[in-house]
Amino acid sequence: MSWKNFDDEDELRRAVADALDAGPLPREAQAKLDDVYASLGSISQDRPASASGASEASKRQGPGECRSNARAARGASAGGRAVRRGVLVAAAAATVALLGGAAFAATALLQMQPGDAPFFAGGKNLPVYDSLQEGVSSLNAEVGEAVEVEGVRVTLDSVSCDRSIVNLFFTLEKEGGFDLAEQAVYEGSQESEWARLERLAPRFSFELTSDGESLGSGSVFLLDAYQEDGKVRVMQRIVPEATLPDQVHIALEGSASWGFSEPSEGGAEPFVFDVGLDLSTVAQPRELGAQDLSFATSEGEKTLGIQRFTASELGCVMVVRNDEEEAVEESGRPVYSVAEGSITPSMLKITDDRGNVLTPVGAGDGTGVDPAGAYVVELAGLSPDATSVTFTPMLRAADGESATDEERAAASERNERTVDVSQIGTKLETSEYGGYELTGWEVADGTVSISLKPYGWQTPFGLAGGMRPAQQPTPLYEEWYDEETGETYWGYHTSVEYRKRDYRTGELLVIQSYYAAGDEELRGLTEYEYRASFGEYREEAGAAQTLSF
Repeated sequence: MSWKNFDDEDELRRAVADALDAGPLPREAQAKLDDVYASLGSISQDRPASASGASEASKRQGPGECRSNARAARGASAGGRAVRRGVLVAAAAATVALLGGAAFAATALLQMQPGDAPFFAGGKNLPVYDSLQEGVSSLNAEVGEAVEVEGVRVTLDSVSCDRSIVNLFFTLEKEGGFDLAEQAVYEGSQESEWARLERLAPRFSFELTSDGESLGSGSVFLLDAYQEDGKVRVMQRIVPEATLPDQVHIALEGSASWGFSEPSEGGAEPFVFDVGLDLSTVAQPRELGAQDLSFATSEGEKTLGIQRFTASELGCVMVVRNDEEEAVEESGRPVYSVAEGSITPSMLKITDDRGNVLTPVGAGDGTGVDPAGAYVVELAGLSPDATSVTFTPMLRAADGESATDEERAAASERNERTVDVSQIGTKLETSEYGGYELTGWEVADGTVSISLKPYGWQTPFGLAGGMRPAQQPTPLYEEWYDEETGETYWGYHTSVEYRKRDYRTGELLVIQSYYAAGDEELRGLTEYEYRASFGEYREEAGAAQTLSF
């Protein structure tokens, strides 16, 4: 097994830039399109192995919460592209210019009011998102406007918004229902209904404005989707860089990805929603205020530029200035590195005065990372009674920086751990500073769901190497013909993994949907491997800085 351990957030961002490089790719790298619907930025995907197909290929971890696990072997020559259902449509959805198309335009400003949250009423949502229900029920505006796209009626049911977060709720309807078989990553694979519905949901970009001035733009995060009475309910989320003012317009530009095996002429049809919100009755969040923090560390002064740190009913958000420096390689590819004297949010332990260590929570699937953009981080665990927050630098261990390749290899081997996921209450120690407690393990519908409760400080990107069974589950065999080369190729594919977070507690739900392994087999695979980071970081408590609300 080969693990990729990112030393710092700048390494991840460079990896993202690599994944988004428009240069030529080997044909087998097209396998990264397996889950393009679930993560339009960087996608984790095993690369095809040699013809022996005996070992797991290495993986690149992206910022999104979705990855694909696969073992693949190729035929007579390098290359080969698997033909998958829906991939062409997903690619079109990812690249189409979102201009024109069907549209709903707002005619009045909507105010947030207490009200029912129908998305949660039937209990069919992922339980990890139950933490959102209280806030959504107190801050809710019904919209109820719809557009027709490729035979699908898309309704924006409601918006739940405070000064820091925007939650969006949609319903998808189609005469005769949706053919979920068309949403399989591979023909003949058995992914769960939830995984297929996750791919079915439309992808949106957004722009926020106020009085004609832009407040920022980006991609909308996909949180959850389920089916009820033939309709598909979808929840999505926007985490803006700016604290929102009294009046906000949200422009959503979307593209469809629902079940055609071939895209319509010119690509998937784009569609637009435009919603105006009056937030004058919504309370201002608690905030620390924009400021630069300086940390007197053993490696010299480190700075952090906080643009905003706000705690509101719907979430806690920290936005940090990006001090990374850009260089351009001979190939023209941009490379980013943290400027000397700066520190990134992933290298800070953040605690409140009630003793809680705050946990970074990803906002869900559906977007990449802008390597040149600000760091936008959601944090779970802040007490509503907290009056201050302390930032403590966590630096790379000095011995790790000067270690030889042999010493690093030995340390990596020491940090390869196993856990029996059937033993609820077991600790997954990821470093001497924290880890996870195993709180749940379920197998159903060809899917393994693992629930983990964080404790202490999470190393950068936590279980970045993933969790996987120590024994190889039954893979899906695939064979395909390449018309360009006239050759036949084959490969094995194991599972697709999603990660979802509770926004109040930081609890992590790992969902692994298998392509071929059945429930009985999966229940017998209880030994899982993961990578820890003992000896790789050190806490600089003497350099900590405390800010008060």
